[in-house]
Amino acid sequence: MYLDRKPLAFFQLASSKADVYRSPYATKGFVQNVMLHNTGTSAETVTLYYDDGTSEHQWLSQSVAAKDSFTLSLPGEGFVVSPGAKITGNAGTAATVTCKLSGTEESEASVVGVESNLWCPPATPHVLDDEFDADTLSGWGVKNITDGVVGSFSYGTVDAYDTSFNSGNVVRVNANEAARRSWAQVQVPATGKAYSIYKSTALPTNLLVFARMKFNIRLGELSNDATLGLELVEATAGEPAYNSRVSILLNESDTTTQAQTQVQNSGGGFGSSVVSTNVDSQGQALEYVAIHKVGTTYHLWVGTASGNWIWMTSYGSLDFTPDMAVLVFTNSSITAPGVKVCSVDFVRFIETDNFLL
Repeated sequence: MYLDRKPLAFFQLASSKADVYRSPYATKGFVQNVMLHNTGTSAETVTLYYDDGTSEHQWLSQSVAAKDSFTLSLPGEGFVVSPGAKITGNAGTAATVTCKLSGTEESEASVVGVESNLWCPPATPHVLDDEFDADTLSGWGVKNITDGVVGSFSYGTVDAYDTSFNSGNVVRVNANEAARRSWAQVQVPATGKAYSIYKSTALPTNLLVFARMKFNIRLGELSNDATLGLELVEATAGEPAYNSRVSILLNESDTTTQAQTQVQNSGGGFGSSVVSTNVDSQGQALEYVAIHKVGTTYHLWVGTASGNWIWMTSYGSLDFTPDMAVLVFTNSSITAPGVKVCSVDFVRFIETDNFLL
């Protein structure tokens, strides 16, 4: 473990709730001292909240008299901020109350110094980021969107040699396996239908969403054997529908690995599609997918294992407003060795109008 004792936050609070301290990637924060100083001429009430990424709750409300200070010393390890969680807060009047948090950060030594790699989680993760390093897919739903039927997860049951998994709406997932930590292996029934694993979110004006995904390939298989990808979708009653979606897909089709973009309007009709050329033979297997929302325009990108990014196309003037991030999977064959297995390393979100990958 790597321990670092230091100031965790030092600034003047806003009047509306804002981030005060967020623990970095693979780092646990320990807030041991809270110092508040009111520079104003009247009393101010300071409120602090804890947000673990799923829910947010108030944990401190303190009135500080004019020109006075308040100090809180927390015993033991202090107030623990889990990796990726954060403290938010505000005062009654903006730029009046100075706030300082001091304590310790505990980091895994193995991750120090490698944050610049694309595959490594960011130092400051987005609250919606998922690194798939838990035993279950927390916060995700699943649905057979072709038939419009809600499905379910079956954990620890992925079997690459199963040639009988060809019906139903159960999606198999092996997560946090010792041999492939942080990768969620996903196996959907070989029905040729699309299965969506989804998470609802209100999309800001600018948002870059990207994921790392992989799948098996069978040499000589002359069918569109597997499709997986990333979509931004407009939800219907809190679930993804078959229409109203922008997609960037990875396809294994007729022994060719390629990327494909797709847009489907709210009426169900498909817009123009763009297909990449195969780059596997050049040692640049397609591995990353990204959708970049800039205002009302959606740019679609695909990335190679060697780090190259290919701009596919962009879509604008949509007749729907996406509010859901979706991972989509399709299997159409049970040819030996068995039903295809796909894998997802991560899904990450950056609120920006710049392409930063």
